[in-house]
Amino acid sequence: MMIMAEGLQPDEFAATAARAVTACAGLAVREQAQNLAGDGLLGVIADEEVGGLALPLGFAVPVIAAAHAGLLGFPLLETILVGRLLQSSLTRLAAAIVSGEKLATIAWQGEALAEREGGLQVLSGTVARAACAAKVDYILVRMNAGTAALIPTDAEGVVVEEAAGLDLTVPEHVVRLQKVEVPIGSVLPAGTWDLLNSDANVLRAAAILGSAEACLALAQEHASTRRQFGHALSYNQAIRHALARQKLGLESIRHAITRCLSEGGGPVQRDAAFLAAATYGSSISEGALQIHGGMGFTWDVPVHRHLRRIRTLQAQGDASGLISTFGRRYVSEVAPFAEAEA
Repeated sequence: MMIMAEGLQPDEFAATAARAVTACAGLAVREQAQNLAGDGLLGVIADEEVGGLALPLGFAVPVIAAAHAGLLGFPLLETILVGRLLQSSLTRLAAAIVSGEKLATIAWQGEALAEREGGLQVLSGTVARAACAAKVDYILVRMNAGTAALIPTDAEGVVVEEAAGLDLTVPEHVVRLQKVEVPIGSVLPAGTWDLLNSDANVLRAAAILGSAEACLALAQEHASTRRQFGHALSYNQAIRHALARQKLGLESIRHAITRCLSEGGGPVQRDAAFLAAATYGSSISEGALQIHGGMGFTWDVPVHRHLRRIRTLQAQGDASGLISTFGRRYVSEVAPFAEAEA
């Protein structure tokens, strides 16, 4: 990445994140939070006032990539975003999240309906795709008009249902809200959700990049060491070409992330980076599965686990809906020119 801050470069955080992910293996979620906080990874983009490092979003990219390459079983993407989001309005809680004392996640799907009652907002509805919601202290949910609210998981009326989904290491939960009372101070202003989701798309792209890198490395190793008919699999020209295409896709993801974080990069570029990662990431992981054959579906060869995580990230960011949005935008911009030529 080209972003620099006080002599630091984002890639310098990759090695630290990789070591931290390795150290988290086999630990409970709260123990993982303490380990990650000790390395400064939970507050990499949060302000110094809450214990963060106050670095640009680009510095979280290698951290998230390393976390997903190592299949970290902790909602790191959500924690990093929530810690920064709350630093102005709920400073103490933001500091507790950055330090690993409190855990938070985000429900990416659904919207809560709110009614004002005195100094409280009463929330009802169902939200979903909340990673590790059964093990955290707070859940950030979307409300109408692009606002968001932070809800304690132990609040009366909050029902966290049994996990479902593809990613077994970071399970997603459905959360039902039955007239949950939330203080007005826990409600974030209009526009919060759109900004949050824009930043999340960059980190989703980084997460998919990490998983895709891991899949390609596994495929390359398998193709060079597995022998059939007296030759390594890589002796087959078709497999070499497939690996080359996967490498090209990987670099396309990396370039899209770099572009969206450079000067002039905006919401459109961030969405495009996520879509590029979703498209190429799936292709790379599926190609790695094909090269491994049946071995790729075993627990010892984590290719299918990376594919599950990539599919989960696609759903959290609503990749299919985003493609439709891009299509409509393209048609609306091209239509006047087509009419003029006619």
